[in-house]
Parts: sequence; C-alpha cells; structure tokens
Amino acid sequence: MESLNLKDLSPYQKRIDIIQKTAAQIQKDFGFFSQEVTFSGNTDNAYEELYKQVYAHISYLWEKEQQTLWNILYQIDLDENKVLKTLHHEEQPIATLTDMILMRELKKVVIREYFSK
Repeated sequence: MESLNLKDLSPYQKRIDIIQKTAAQIQKDFGFFSQEVTFSGNTDNAYEELYKQVYAHISYLWEKEQQTLWNILYQIDLDENKVLKTLHHEEQPIATLTDMILMRELKKVVIREYFSK
C-alpha cells in the first residue's frame, strides 16, 4: 500500500469520485444543521460552486448564529485554535475559514478512501 500524503491533496482534487464524495460530505455535515448545500455534479467547477455556498453559510452564521457555526466546525473537525486564529487575525477570515472547511472535508474523504482499501 503506497503512503498517504495529506500535505499535498492536489492529485485528489482532480478525481471525479473524490470530488463527488467531498460534495456529499459537505452536504451531510451542513445538512445536519439545516444548512442546505447543493451540488450540480459538474466536477469542472465543483470547488467554486461549493465555495460560494459554504462561504454564504459561514458568513451568515458568523453574523447571526455563532453557536450553530461552532457546532458545524466541531462536526467537520476543524482545529479550534486554528479557527480562532483565523477569525481574529486574517484579513478575510470568512474566506480563509471556507477554504479550511473545504480542505478538511476533502481530507476526510481521502483518508476514508485510503483506509477502505
């Protein structure tokens, strides 16, 4: 079994099966908290499509429902210290947090795939 490199996820970002599973993971984690995320199935612009929706949810939740936001971040399993640092020190914290979420969801799918073999 070849080793898993979680520092470079770029090879997985091009695999249709991984993209679809990542979209499904995002839908599941956000849906658990009644935050709908849709995916057209178009893998060519999947990142942009998912990014726009997740960004909108994070932005709204940060302004109106912070407890729900923290619950989602816990569900996704983002490092709380990194989240706090991002929220307090980044110029565009919502954009950075959105990217962190998408990358964490991708990483979860990749890890699951790797260990299912």
